[in-house]
Amino acid sequence: MQTENIEETPKEEVKELKHWQWIKGENSGDVVTFNNEGPIWITFNEGGRIATDLRDEFLQQLDPDIAGEFVKSNTSVIDPLNQSAVHVQPVQTVIVEKPISPIRVLFDKQKKNNKIKLTLQFPINIPSKGMYELMSSSFDSDEVKNELKDFIAEQLSKDEIIECLNNSIESLIESKYKEE
Repeated sequence: MQTENIEETPKEEVKELKHWQWIKGENSGDVVTFNNEGPIWITFNEGGRIATDLRDEFLQQLDPDIAGEFVKSNTSVIDPLNQSAVHVQPVQTVIVEKPISPIRVLFDKQKKNNKIKLTLQFPINIPSKGMYELMSSSFDSDEVKNELKDFIAEQLSKDEIIECLNNSIESLIESKYKEE
């Protein structure tokens, strides 16, 4: 009997992925896994990279038990340079709750608070009263009102409203609690 030399193909080493969560920056809350951790850069399986020196400032390693709950199924993704296929495990983000300040706890427990009105003012353009009356006599008045509401609302952006709200809150605090 003749024995054949059979070459065994080396098996790929499967390494356990460690999951990291962004705790700072625009990706805050996102979960990533490392593809390669070098002396200068850490590259992610999900795409992107971060300077190795900034890892501890921007990323927090997740406990494997917690991270396991966010792993669904393996999907194959090709890296941007098409050098090799990488198995990526999609993950859901973990919302890290901001610790509640003791000051906020005391504010929340107050039984007697003063209710006041916070007024917001925005500069907007509106048609003259004559134009409104002409439109109302030519078209259905409810339709004219709805169109006018839309016309005014489109002049306000979410950013302007938030900025105005924040300025009003600052002004309120300064006027109500200023030191004399």
